[in-house]
Amino acid sequence: MESKNGPEMARQDQERAIFVRSKADSRYWLEGQRLSFHDSANYSARMQVSGRREWFPLGTPNKKKAAAKAAEIYSFIQANGLNEALAHYKPECEIDSKSVTVGRLIEEAASISNARRHTLDEYAKALRRIVSEIRKIKHGSVEEDGFTDLEAWRRKVDSVVLASVRPIDVVAWKNARLKAAGSDPLARRRAIVTVNSLIRNAKALLGKKLLPFLEQRLELSRPLPFDEVTMEKSPSLRYVSRVDPYAILAKAKRELGKQDTEAFKVMLLSLVCGLRRSEIDHLLWRSFDFTKGVLRIESTEYHELKSEDSAGEIDLDADTIALFRGYRAQNPESIFVIESPNQPRSELKARTYRCNSTFTRLIVWLREQGVEAAKPIHTMRKEIGSIIASEHGIFEASRYLRHSDIRITSAFYADKKKTVTPKAFEGLLGASDKVIDARDLKQDRDEQQRTAK
Repeated sequence: MESKNGPEMARQDQERAIFVRSKADSRYWLEGQRLSFHDSANYSARMQVSGRREWFPLGTPNKKKAAAKAAEIYSFIQANGLNEALAHYKPECEIDSKSVTVGRLIEEAASISNARRHTLDEYAKALRRIVSEIRKIKHGSVEEDGFTDLEAWRRKVDSVVLASVRPIDVVAWKNARLKAAGSDPLARRRAIVTVNSLIRNAKALLGKKLLPFLEQRLELSRPLPFDEVTMEKSPSLRYVSRVDPYAILAKAKRELGKQDTEAFKVMLLSLVCGLRRSEIDHLLWRSFDFTKGVLRIESTEYHELKSEDSAGEIDLDADTIALFRGYRAQNPESIFVIESPNQPRSELKARTYRCNSTFTRLIVWLREQGVEAAKPIHTMRKEIGSIIASEHGIFEASRYLRHSDIRITSAFYADKKKTVTPKAFEGLLGASDKVIDARDLKQDRDEQQRTAK
């Protein structure tokens, strides 16, 4: 005869299968074999962070007390990081170069650096990409150990011992990437830009500002992965305009201005005001001073600028002010200049755009107008930089684009929009009687030769 408790127990088992407790809950550690007598008569718990696993002694053979201690340690790790937890709960743990993995370096650098979260994320992505290609760690196609494809890949890369990645490995990786570009000049140019960018970003995790402090926590063996690794000579990055920004803006007003107001506002902010996409994404209406006719770019509670130099004021012409004043009047309760149903997600590590659908529509429209660059919206920013440089000089262009160094403006954005010819020779070649025909030159030479004989 079936027990009355049978169906009830089955239901409870099903509920337990669906409900997963947090590791900060002591009941999590009581389930299954999550606590172990690891090299001791007392319980221990194993914690994993960024691919690195560590055993923590719990100091008691009582399972309930051990579970409570494990939950406490896990909460401490979440708040302070694995190394702080080791120092606090396991001070006798010796740190050597074999325990310094890629994931651990990224974790420690993030805890020390004052760089923006998105910037640190770019550094980490670059290092992981280089290491994964050196170690030939590829993304899988299925879940592994309960982790998604990306998470499984990241766990593998983060578990690579940093000391095993030698400078010679990085040089070989760089050369292989360049050789893969073949003899196509454009492909090689792109390859050089990519490897330089990856090396520059990855090296930042071991840069001069961070290294002395990292070495207080980590036993880093020499040479470091990027020691003596040089970057390739960068090709010219000078922007060359291949579109007519005046015609594009006029057409945008006719089409987007009537059919897609939000996309048109993005166009104005990128082409007329020279804003970056991330600045447009979180731009607040309070940044406009319609009385003074300026747009103030500054860090806000919703967005941190690329750097302090990115802050500044942009002078706006009367037509632009009138347009945005009108848009503001249409929706006086709005906070953000660009409307979107999405809320800011500042807690996310990876960069996300709240106005991504609007950006996508504008990109499609710009490509229809012949803007073939990889980043069409950023191309509009380059266009206004080029126009300002031509009309007012490189210094004004640098100020308008809010670059940290004028050399950036000179190297990337300056491009003439006006025809420049030397005035000194003007008119000398215009009249036919002043132009010497090649046949006349030959006749003169023949006459000189006959005279000489």
